[in-house]
Amino acid sequence: MNQKLIEILIKRMGWACSIVGDGIKAVEECLKGGYDVILMDIDMPRMDGYEATRVIRSHQIDIPIIALTAYCEDIFQDQSYKAGMNNFLPKPYNKELIYTTILNSLRSVNVA
Repeated sequence: MNQKLIEILIKRMGWACSIVGDGIKAVEECLKGGYDVILMDIDMPRMDGYEATRVIRSHQIDIPIIALTAYCEDIFQDQSYKAGMNNFLPKPYNKELIYTTILNSLRSVNVA
């Protein structure tokens, strides 16, 4: 359900998006290229978001990665940054904060 909500928010901005069901698929899609930003769940099957981010970073890919998670404690934010994520957005999702964070992430790499 959360994926569907995020997909709706992204598409309302006029942006394209791809949804995957686990961390391995997230890495595979990223390695194909063509993405400007990744919204990464921390708790995913087969490979969590931390490990998926570390794998992506090991390929020297600097795409902005934003953690979207139900975990709001500081330890999860710290682990996200240590894994190589650029931003951290806990639930409940705030539509405006998601948009602003994505736009700022894109600007930081001169994509927008």
